[in-house]
Amino acid sequence: MGVFEDSFVQPKRLLDESDEEYWGRVQRASDRVEAVTEGATSPAPPNPPICPECGLEADRFPTLSRAWVLLEPLEPVNVLPAHFVPPRQRWLINGDGVAWNPWNAEPTEGAQCRISHTVACPGIEPPDLWPWLTAMRKENERRAQRLFNPPRPSEPGLPDVG
Repeated sequence: MGVFEDSFVQPKRLLDESDEEYWGRVQRASDRVEAVTEGATSPAPPNPPICPECGLEADRFPTLSRAWVLLEPLEPVNVLPAHFVPPRQRWLINGDGVAWNPWNAEPTEGAQCRISHTVACPGIEPPDLWPWLTAMRKENERRAQRLFNPPRPSEPGLPDVG
Protein backbone atom coordinates (compact mmCIF):
# COMPACT_ATOMS: atom_id res chain seq x y z
CA MET A 1 0.00 0.00 0.00
CA GLY A 2 2.90 2.42 0.42
CA VAL A 3 2.88 5.67 2.34
CA PHE A 4 -0.89 5.95 2.63
CA GLU A 5 -1.45 2.75 4.63
CA ASP A 6 -2.80 4.66 7.64
CA SER A 7 -5.63 6.20 5.57
CA PHE A 8 -6.56 3.05 3.69
CA VAL A 9 -9.21 0.74 5.08
CA GLN A 10 -9.38 -2.52 3.18
CA PRO A 11 -12.94 -3.25 2.05
CA LYS A 12 -14.78 -6.21 3.57
CA ARG A 13 -15.22 -9.19 1.31
CA LEU A 14 -18.77 -9.82 0.11
CA LEU A 15 -20.20 -13.32 0.61
CA ASP A 16 -20.66 -14.24 -3.06
CA GLU A 17 -17.62 -12.31 -4.38
CA SER A 18 -14.87 -14.11 -6.33
CA ASP A 19 -11.19 -13.54 -5.57
CA GLU A 20 -10.80 -11.56 -8.79
CA GLU A 21 -13.77 -9.28 -8.02
CA TYR A 22 -12.67 -8.72 -4.43
CA TRP A 23 -9.04 -7.88 -5.22
CA GLY A 24 -10.19 -5.65 -8.09
CA ARG A 25 -12.29 -3.69 -5.59
CA VAL A 26 -9.34 -3.48 -3.17
CA GLN A 27 -7.10 -2.17 -5.97
CA ARG A 28 -9.65 0.49 -7.01
CA ALA A 29 -10.10 1.63 -3.39
CA SER A 30 -6.34 1.87 -2.79
CA ASP A 31 -5.90 3.72 -6.10
CA ARG A 32 -8.48 6.31 -4.99
CA VAL A 33 -6.68 6.84 -1.65
CA GLU A 34 -3.33 7.17 -3.41
CA ALA A 35 -4.73 9.66 -5.93
CA VAL A 36 -6.22 11.88 -3.23
CA THR A 37 -3.02 11.68 -1.16
CA GLU A 38 -0.99 12.81 -4.18
CA GLY A 39 -3.43 15.55 -5.14
CA ALA A 40 -4.45 13.80 -8.36
CA THR A 41 -8.04 15.01 -8.20
CA SER A 42 -8.49 16.61 -11.62
CA PRO A 43 -11.72 16.07 -13.53
CA ALA A 44 -11.30 13.35 -16.16
CA PRO A 45 -11.81 13.89 -19.88
CA PRO A 46 -13.99 14.92 -21.63
CA ASN A 47 -14.19 17.70 -19.01
CA PRO A 48 -11.77 20.56 -19.80
CA PRO A 49 -8.48 20.64 -17.83
CA ILE A 50 -9.55 23.66 -15.78
CA CYS A 51 -8.95 24.05 -12.06
CA PRO A 52 -12.27 24.16 -10.19
CA GLU A 53 -10.72 26.44 -7.53
CA CYS A 54 -9.30 29.27 -9.68
CA GLY A 55 -10.55 28.65 -13.22
CA LEU A 56 -7.07 28.51 -14.78
CA GLU A 57 -6.23 25.93 -17.40
CA ALA A 58 -3.43 23.46 -16.69
CA ASP A 59 -1.86 20.41 -18.32
CA ARG A 60 -3.78 17.23 -17.42
CA PHE A 61 -2.14 13.79 -17.24
CA PRO A 62 -3.31 10.33 -16.25
CA THR A 63 -1.52 8.88 -13.22
CA LEU A 64 -0.33 5.41 -12.29
CA SER A 65 -3.30 5.17 -9.90
CA ARG A 66 -5.75 5.66 -12.80
CA ALA A 67 -6.65 9.18 -11.68
CA TRP A 68 -5.92 12.54 -13.33
CA VAL A 69 -3.62 15.32 -12.16
CA LEU A 70 -3.34 18.95 -13.27
CA LEU A 71 0.28 20.02 -13.68
CA GLU A 72 1.46 23.58 -14.13
CA PRO A 73 1.69 24.43 -17.84
CA LEU A 74 5.12 24.44 -19.47
CA GLU A 75 4.76 28.14 -20.28
CA PRO A 76 6.34 30.24 -18.78
CA VAL A 77 8.11 27.93 -16.30
CA ASN A 78 8.98 24.86 -18.38
CA VAL A 79 10.39 22.06 -16.20
CA LEU A 80 12.09 22.64 -12.86
CA PRO A 81 15.31 21.20 -11.44
CA ALA A 82 13.97 18.40 -9.22
CA HIS A 83 16.23 19.26 -6.29
CA PHE A 84 14.52 22.71 -6.08
CA VAL A 85 11.12 21.08 -5.55
CA PRO A 86 10.16 19.64 -2.14
CA PRO A 87 9.61 15.89 -1.80
CA ARG A 88 6.10 14.68 -2.65
CA GLN A 89 5.64 17.65 -4.99
CA ARG A 90 7.83 16.35 -7.85
CA TRP A 91 5.90 14.96 -10.81
CA LEU A 92 7.58 13.01 -13.59
CA ILE A 93 6.08 12.08 -16.96
CA ASN A 94 6.73 8.61 -18.44
CA GLY A 95 7.41 8.18 -22.15
CA ASP A 96 3.79 7.04 -22.55
CA GLY A 97 2.46 10.29 -21.04
CA VAL A 98 1.60 8.96 -17.57
CA ALA A 99 2.44 11.23 -14.61
CA TRP A 100 3.83 9.74 -11.44
CA ASN A 101 5.02 11.10 -8.13
CA PRO A 102 8.25 9.60 -6.71
CA TRP A 103 7.29 10.76 -3.20
CA ASN A 104 10.40 11.01 -1.01
CA ALA A 105 12.87 9.50 -3.47
CA GLU A 106 15.97 11.63 -3.91
CA PRO A 107 16.21 13.00 -7.45
CA THR A 108 19.21 12.01 -9.52
CA GLU A 109 21.71 14.67 -10.48
CA GLY A 110 20.30 16.90 -13.21
CA ALA A 111 16.77 15.47 -12.89
CA GLN A 112 13.89 17.72 -13.87
CA CYS A 113 10.25 17.58 -12.85
CA ARG A 114 6.93 19.36 -12.96
CA ILE A 115 4.70 20.54 -10.12
CA SER A 116 1.00 20.05 -9.63
CA HIS A 117 -1.26 23.02 -10.14
CA THR A 118 -2.55 22.65 -6.55
CA VAL A 119 0.83 23.85 -5.25
CA ALA A 120 0.64 27.06 -7.30
CA CYS A 121 -3.13 27.57 -7.36
CA PRO A 122 -4.19 31.01 -6.06
CA GLY A 123 -7.52 29.56 -4.88
CA ILE A 124 -6.06 26.95 -2.52
CA GLU A 125 -4.35 27.43 0.82
CA PRO A 126 -0.73 26.35 0.22
CA PRO A 127 0.30 23.03 1.75
CA ASP A 128 2.96 22.78 4.42
CA LEU A 129 5.76 21.53 2.17
CA TRP A 130 8.33 21.09 4.93
CA PRO A 131 6.56 19.95 8.13
CA TRP A 132 9.88 19.40 9.91
CA LEU A 133 10.89 23.01 9.17
CA THR A 134 7.52 24.30 10.35
CA ALA A 135 7.95 22.39 13.63
CA MET A 136 11.48 23.78 14.04
CA ARG A 137 10.25 27.31 13.36
CA LYS A 138 7.51 26.96 16.02
CA GLU A 139 10.02 25.59 18.53
CA ASN A 140 12.40 28.48 17.84
CA GLU A 141 9.52 30.92 18.22
CA ARG A 142 8.71 29.38 21.62
CA ARG A 143 12.38 29.53 22.69
CA ALA A 144 12.73 33.15 21.56
CA GLN A 145 9.55 34.07 23.44
CA ARG A 146 11.00 32.61 26.66
CA LEU A 147 14.41 34.23 26.11
CA PHE A 148 13.23 37.75 25.31
CA ASN A 149 9.99 37.84 27.32
CA PRO A 150 10.82 36.21 30.65
CA PRO A 151 7.97 35.58 33.06
CA ARG A 152 7.05 38.66 35.10
CA PRO A 153 7.67 38.63 38.82
CA SER A 154 4.51 38.14 40.81
CA GLU A 155 2.35 41.25 40.79
CA PRO A 156 1.92 43.23 44.02
CA GLY A 157 -1.02 42.22 46.12
CA LEU A 158 -0.91 38.57 45.14
CA PRO A 159 0.08 36.10 47.80
CA ASP A 160 3.46 34.44 47.44
CA VAL A 161 2.74 30.75 47.22
CA GLY A 162 6.30 29.64 46.45
